[in-house]
Amino acid sequence: MKKEIKRKNPEVKLSVGAEIIQGLNEAIGFERGNKRGTIVHKVTLTARSTSAAPAPQYGAQQVKSIRAKLGFSQSVFGAALNVSPETVRAWEQGKKQPSGPAERLLEIADKHPDLIHSVVHTRSEGDGE
Repeated sequence: MKKEIKRKNPEVKLSVGAEIIQGLNEAIGFERGNKRGTIVHKVTLTARSTSAAPAPQYGAQQVKSIRAKLGFSQSVFGAALNVSPETVRAWEQGKKQPSGPAERLLEIADKHPDLIHSVVHTRSEGDGE
């Protein structure tokens, strides 16, 4: 690990670049558990200071495409999204339109398939229902 930039004279200001490097080294040390006593500031995001884009709307073909990209059956895709296989089937047949949280889940599945894959586990032969 690179040495932390130490101030010989606390009254002398570091350059912006040196302060950034020092901060990054402190963050790395903290993440690795080597830096105790580091002050971490958490900022609560509020509606006054942020906004979230609405989730996109997904049609039947888009839902099928996302599921196919993941390589899931309708049952597995439904289980991963915590909806029934019947709901997935209705979306893919255009009988129902995904809405609300389902739209956001589909967006996450589309943009971050690895995250959706992480909740699906292959059963070994001894496991069974």
